[in-house]
Amino acid sequence: MIDRILPHNTEAEEAIIASIIIDPKAIEQVASILNSEAFYVTQHSYLYKASLALYEQGLPIDLIQIEDCLRQHKQLNKAGGKVKINRLLKQNISTANINQYAAIVMDKYYRRKLIADCQDITAACYDETNTLSDIYEQSEAKIYGLKVDNNSKFKTLAVSDYLAEAIHSINNEKFTHYATGLSDLDSLTGGLNKTDLIIVAARASMGKTWLACYLAKYVATNYQLPVVFFSAEMSGQYLAKRFLAMHTLIDSSRLIKNMIYESEYEILVEGIKKLKEIPLEINDIPASSLTASKIRSELRRISSKYDGQLGLVVLDYVQKLGNREASNRAQVIGAISGQLKDIAKEFSIPFIVLAQINRGTETRNDKRPVLADIKDSGDLEQDADLVMLLYRDSYYNSNSSSQHIMEINVAKNRNGETGICKVLFDPTVGKFCDFNGSYS
Repeated sequence: MIDRILPHNTEAEEAIIASIIIDPKAIEQVASILNSEAFYVTQHSYLYKASLALYEQGLPIDLIQIEDCLRQHKQLNKAGGKVKINRLLKQNISTANINQYAAIVMDKYYRRKLIADCQDITAACYDETNTLSDIYEQSEAKIYGLKVDNNSKFKTLAVSDYLAEAIHSINNEKFTHYATGLSDLDSLTGGLNKTDLIIVAARASMGKTWLACYLAKYVATNYQLPVVFFSAEMSGQYLAKRFLAMHTLIDSSRLIKNMIYESEYEILVEGIKKLKEIPLEINDIPASSLTASKIRSELRRISSKYDGQLGLVVLDYVQKLGNREASNRAQVIGAISGQLKDIAKEFSIPFIVLAQINRGTETRNDKRPVLADIKDSGDLEQDADLVMLLYRDSYYNSNSSSQHIMEINVAKNRNGETGICKVLFDPTVGKFCDFNGSYS
């Protein structure tokens, strides 16, 4: 194979250095987006590094200062000496175009990095001591890490920049959170905030999976953003039937048993058609194989599938994950919850995590759960931005006056109020609506 010259643009690199020497203020436009490693020509890298050092020290950037800085670090000859600098100054360039020059240099830099990453991946493939799963994970991490770096997703900004974002979010609410369609819940929480880890905890059969399905369907339908549902407990087919029940209002227990009345087939077909139109993804990998690393990997893939967009992620449920034989389950779950919070922040999505409540509530007269009842909680409560505890009195008391009422206790809310709100809930079809609303 004939060696090929790596991507670079010498003219753009020279134009950047010349612009900085001619106009000392020019570096202000590129200092935060251009690093010295981005220069292909070593001499240019030394010259830019010296200019950047002067800029960071608040010293004037001119020919004499740059030469002195290089001389102090014994790098003047490596930078090409006075001959190189004087030649750059003779160029006829416009300092107003320095941003465009920087964009060209960074483009070539990322291409070179990608080539290097591909070579590392190739080498890892030839080394058969590496497992295939490790190679997949390392490859995805390299490529995704490069994409994040290229997009400058995480960077240090002046408070004025964040204030501008804050004002923008106030004027455009949908950019910071998603409404739930349940007005009392939204008034407490402000909706589902991006980057938040949201814990929905309850005893079994209380309706936490139904609530997660409702929120997933609401976001996917109303915002047309992809929702990813990791079902560590229920099979993908059963979960799909739950979503179908929500669309058709056909009893989910009959759908699961494939018991459909002839009069319902037309409704079923229409429901399937509507369900296919919403961007909803289901992953039912067994809990024993599901890790935070695999969740991150799947989200990268799905984000790429939808042109970088993600709306909401759901995990049902967290205590299924990790080594279930571990002596300290709280520590295991705590480690996982920290990783899930990192994922929420990395992908800028609300991450809804379902959790089980301890059996201890069953021995109390008031069976409403509290934060301390979350099973194997560990750091789960601390990592969560929002914790919602669910309770239905009718589950324990068939004669309850609160039939079809679910209490949602917002027990923790890092960004707002706490309190209890009530919603109407039909567990046969997973239908939710405001307490003062109606199923009709």
